[in-house]
Amino acid sequence: MRIRSLSRWAALVAVLLFAGAVPFRACGQEIPLERCDALPVIEVSVGGQPMRFLVDTAATSFLNLKSFAEGKAQDVHITSWSGTLATSAREVTLNEVVIGSTRVLNLKLPAVDLSAVGDACGKKIDGILGVDLLATVGATIDLKKQTVHVTTVSEAHASEHAAEMHGEMHHCVEAFNASDEKAFGECLDPKIVLFSMDAELYGREQVVGYFHERYFHQKPAAKLEIRESDFHPIGEAVWYEYEFTIESARGVLHGRGMAMCRKSGGHWRMASMHHSVTKLEPVQAAK
Repeated sequence: MRIRSLSRWAALVAVLLFAGAVPFRACGQEIPLERCDALPVIEVSVGGQPMRFLVDTAATSFLNLKSFAEGKAQDVHITSWSGTLATSAREVTLNEVVIGSTRVLNLKLPAVDLSAVGDACGKKIDGILGVDLLATVGATIDLKKQTVHVTTVSEAHASEHAAEMHGEMHHCVEAFNASDEKAFGECLDPKIVLFSMDAELYGREQVVGYFHERYFHQKPAAKLEIRESDFHPIGEAVWYEYEFTIESARGVLHGRGMAMCRKSGGHWRMASMHHSVTKLEPVQAAK
């Protein structure tokens, strides 16, 4: 009995140490916002040269004609907080624009005279970083911290992983509520580890048996609801926290825990679960 208890705690400690040692949240690009009088500006690199762009979420992106004189003239539509204006401007192709460490290649933007903006704030403004380009680089603005967060490639990849995993786990909840042991078993990694207050289970067969004994094929059917949060993708795995409710013939069980899903064979499967019960409402109390 003591050996099993020690192995359980060793596994849990390993999980917690792993969680603390690995940077779950990818280090994002936090670029400081500067000020040109009261206007928020950011430094970007264009063709290897540092430039100052005004950040404006109510406008499309365009360049200062005084900074980018080359280009062909054409009619364009420029949007700002005051509306959309048809005007004549030069279309300039930028081979490379670097915002933080994110590169945007072959960017075509109109160039107009922004001298009035620079004169108003007292510094030269080389362009407007508008809502279109902000969306392209996945930027979010934190005015309290005075920073612009630009999504990294690893963050975008991690977000896709988390969304993909979350979608597949939805079918596992449906399998649980239908007491479909075969489909539910397919949601579990063959070497899954599950720790709860009263059980320590290793492998798909033991875990399916655990839920079979307690919840499957009841009348009325047991119903699982789960709410995941704080997804932490790492390679082909995703750690996350969750809260759950199970309504069954025994009553209503409320709990929370931490789990890890791993992708194998083209599918996401539950590889580790550690949960605890926060409240159990017996049948009579639940009614």
